[in-house]
Amino acid sequence: MIAWFAKNGVAANLLMGVILIAGIFSVRGLKMELFPDFDLDLVTISVAYPGAAPLEVEDGICKQIEEKIWDLTGIKEMTSYSRENFGVVSVQVERGRNAKLLADEIKVRVDSILTLPEEAEKPMVEVTTIKRRVLAVAIHGNCDEKSLRKLADQTLDDLTNLPGITQVEIAGIRKPQIGIEVSESALREHGLSFDEVARTLRQTSLDVPGGVARTSAGETLLRSMGKARDGQEFDAIELLPSENGSSVTLGEVAKVKDAFEDKALYTIFDEQPAVTLRVFRVGNQSPLDISDKVSDYVEAIRPNLPEGVKMTIWQDSSYYLRGRLQMMIDNASQGLLLVFLVLSLFLRPSLAFWVALGLPISFMGAFATMGVIGASINLVSLFAFIVVLGILVDDAIVVGESVYTQGRRGKSPLAASIDGTHRVAMPVTFAIITSMVAFVPLLFLPGWLGKLLKDIPLVVIPALFFSLIESKFILPYHLSLCRFNQAPSNFLSRLQDKIAQGLERFIEKAYQPFLESCLRYRYLTLAFFSGLFAVTIGLIAGGHVPSIRGVPPVPSDYISVKINMQEGVPARSTEQAMDTIELARLQVIEELDKMGEPNPFRYVMRTMGAQPFSDGPKSSSNIVSGSNMGEVSVELIKSEMRTRTAPQISALWREQIGPIPGLKELFFGDVAAGGSRTALEVEISGLDLDNMSLASRKLVKQLETYEGLFDQRDTFSAGKREVQLRLNSAGRSMGLTQADLGRQVRQAYYGEEIQRLQRNRDEVKVMLRYPLSDRKSLTSLSNLRVRTPSGVEAPLEEVADIKIGLGFSTITRTDRSRIINVGSSADKVVADVPGIERDLAKNFLPQLRQEYPGLKFSFVGEKKEQEESDSGLARVGGICLFLIYALLAIPFRSYLQPFLIMSVIPFGLIGATLGHYLFGLPLSQLSHFGLVALTGVVINDSLVLVHYVNERTKETFLLDAVKTAGMARFRPILLTSLTTFVGLMPILFEKSLQAQFLKPMAIAIGFGVMFATFITLLMVPCLYLVLEDLKKGGRWFIRFLGFEVDRRPPIDKPASVN
Repeated sequence: MIAWFAKNGVAANLLMGVILIAGIFSVRGLKMELFPDFDLDLVTISVAYPGAAPLEVEDGICKQIEEKIWDLTGIKEMTSYSRENFGVVSVQVERGRNAKLLADEIKVRVDSILTLPEEAEKPMVEVTTIKRRVLAVAIHGNCDEKSLRKLADQTLDDLTNLPGITQVEIAGIRKPQIGIEVSESALREHGLSFDEVARTLRQTSLDVPGGVARTSAGETLLRSMGKARDGQEFDAIELLPSENGSSVTLGEVAKVKDAFEDKALYTIFDEQPAVTLRVFRVGNQSPLDISDKVSDYVEAIRPNLPEGVKMTIWQDSSYYLRGRLQMMIDNASQGLLLVFLVLSLFLRPSLAFWVALGLPISFMGAFATMGVIGASINLVSLFAFIVVLGILVDDAIVVGESVYTQGRRGKSPLAASIDGTHRVAMPVTFAIITSMVAFVPLLFLPGWLGKLLKDIPLVVIPALFFSLIESKFILPYHLSLCRFNQAPSNFLSRLQDKIAQGLERFIEKAYQPFLESCLRYRYLTLAFFSGLFAVTIGLIAGGHVPSIRGVPPVPSDYISVKINMQEGVPARSTEQAMDTIELARLQVIEELDKMGEPNPFRYVMRTMGAQPFSDGPKSSSNIVSGSNMGEVSVELIKSEMRTRTAPQISALWREQIGPIPGLKELFFGDVAAGGSRTALEVEISGLDLDNMSLASRKLVKQLETYEGLFDQRDTFSAGKREVQLRLNSAGRSMGLTQADLGRQVRQAYYGEEIQRLQRNRDEVKVMLRYPLSDRKSLTSLSNLRVRTPSGVEAPLEEVADIKIGLGFSTITRTDRSRIINVGSSADKVVADVPGIERDLAKNFLPQLRQEYPGLKFSFVGEKKEQEESDSGLARVGGICLFLIYALLAIPFRSYLQPFLIMSVIPFGLIGATLGHYLFGLPLSQLSHFGLVALTGVVINDSLVLVHYVNERTKETFLLDAVKTAGMARFRPILLTSLTTFVGLMPILFEKSLQAQFLKPMAIAIGFGVMFATFITLLMVPCLYLVLEDLKKGGRWFIRFLGFEVDRRPPIDKPASVN
């Protein structure tokens, strides 16, 4: 097949053309994004229960759903959150299970629950997906809330009418609501009850279809029209008709407010009232296209905006997408140029050209495959192209060098091409296959990190496959066009010839004598490299080389300050806390100005009552609101224009903030990817929340004693004050039930939902309730009159026992047990987090278990994720190592030689550790992934060397074969390692923020390969002879036992190796 393609240039070029055209067409259809999309494997069941306390939500909603679905196959973990007004049950789906099918099964079970509270809304079962926010549009100016809402609705309609934009959401402003406020005195005056008013409104405000009247003239639709659509129409509804034609309307009894929800929620942008529109992308929509269209729309609409109103685009992620993708493309181009230069220096320019041509062919093959499997162009996939850049030419280099050697011996170009390719066909094929197998473990990593890095093997494996195709069927024909026996005719050829001669002199004068010494003292050489490996392991284990768990954090270009006050505090307290934080930000600007540094803040948005940007530019659309919540979100000026990173600015900002009364949590979000807010986390599970809270406090105090830990906290906190009402005997004797009591108190304070109206895109609730003046103090509770079935009104205090206490803010349950999580942040350079966890597990947690026998304590969070990732990686990695062993054992027909070839794998750690030390980076989880990918790359050179030794041993004695192999394979081994390293060089020195996330992996591969080169050239030849010594010793031992065995000649006599 090789010879046929080498002789048939048309077939070789057609094959090349098909691959190139397929790749070009595919790349045009690939979507572009900053990070790859992936599913979260989560199914959520959410149920709104308006006016309910967390305990009621837990008993009435979450427990019932948990008991109904817990035994379904495919559920890995089940967590529920019972909060005021709603409950959520979150189901983690097992790997490999279809989340949509599981969601359907859950929905069937949940729909069969008949005992959910009447006031609860219908359960929503959905598969959780990440919504990728592209940008936000702030509409701000000195105008009222109604005008802002109207402008936001109009802008939303305009944007969604643009082609390619389908999801836009309004945030930071209250939703429309019609509130009907009726006082107790007005009801008494007209002889009405709250229930009667509610019933009359429901019976009056409705449209009823009347069917079709079929007459001789045709069909006519009949409709009963009476539904009120706005406040004025509700005002005109008749409550009490009279015989003389006069009537009492709702407007005479109650005050109708066609306004907004009854809660504190507003936004300030650029010191002006504002509303935010968040623009998302879905499917294959391009963020670059969306950004351009929104920018064009904003520019076009600005002249038509009302006076004093502005529209500003901010948090535009497409800027970073453009910049980062361009950065990766530049790095790839620079890497490609460096690879070509290295090839040109060590090989003939024509030979270097044909070898380098394999890169675009392999890349286009990978692009074509990406189009088929639905992958995208993003930072991770582009990084994968950079990683594979230098590896792709490895097989072509070996083939090219073999053909070059045959051509220099006087063979014709065609014969040299065919013979040279055949000579290295076996080692090259298996070298590429083992490299492909080495990247397979990255396909099976668990958790979000596995899904994020999945694009690396999905790019690398197809690219390597197409490079194998190119080196076997396309490259031989192209190399047959070269003239190896011609003298160098131009400057570049003469320069290359001088470098080639210089390299040969270096091999002869320096490498050969040194290799002979190493072979003579092979056990000393082996001991030296083994000692070096042991020292490296000791440095890592002893903490002399920094090593962190998890993924290193990457600074963001945004800072989001999340404020959570204690439950039940008035909205004014939250506003004061936000003012304090804003004042601290202004002080940071002053401090930096004194140091001669620029103002790092570009835009500032403050949101009272919600946290729409607290999760960064890729947050979901589910925004929780509450009067105890707030957020100050800032966009920084571009990283090239400022002197400090986002975490450094956050630290300065935090220093300026003094104590804040009533503060529960203050969190600075300044990390774009990687890292973890909680470095150490312990889960306490049980049923008794009082004991659990006591244990959590003790654990928090213990964590405060460890050096390097800070921001210790637990997830338990007392909720709002509760007034608990229980019907007494006097109330029961008057014919009241607990349901009557609960309904009338609910009507008085929460109100009663009359109906819902669809107004354009908004669903508008119509609420009947008492005036705010009657609801904002507990003293009015004692004045509340409860109506009995007979119509008698009795004071609440006479018919019910009143008890005041504290409720819960949120009740969290995991796998049907209540839990409290105790966590701490850490300075990982100072704190030995694994050591702290061992100390807790050995010394402190056993004491807590004895003190609280009903509770369970377990480590979760980063430790649990790391353990799952490591166990998954070890399991799949072990299988892949065996596959590599099998792939080597079969062609070599030996059980021992694969171990010889694979012996270089652990020594890659030495180079990777040195690289991290030189760049000042700690070893992290990404470094481990780099080492896994390194396994297939480092054995390629070793494989080619051992294959050459085996071939030479058939012609000469073993020692000479080993020496000759080292000298003959020096150039291709050096070249393959150099191209891999220089291909990665641009990313190693990249300064941009997002590149830092992937740099540890690049360092592990680049430096690991370079050090493995020395191992291959020096230690592998020694190991080959050591293996022969062991065989000799084994044969002697067998003869000693009295068995006959073939005698083998010494290593300096001809012999064949099996």
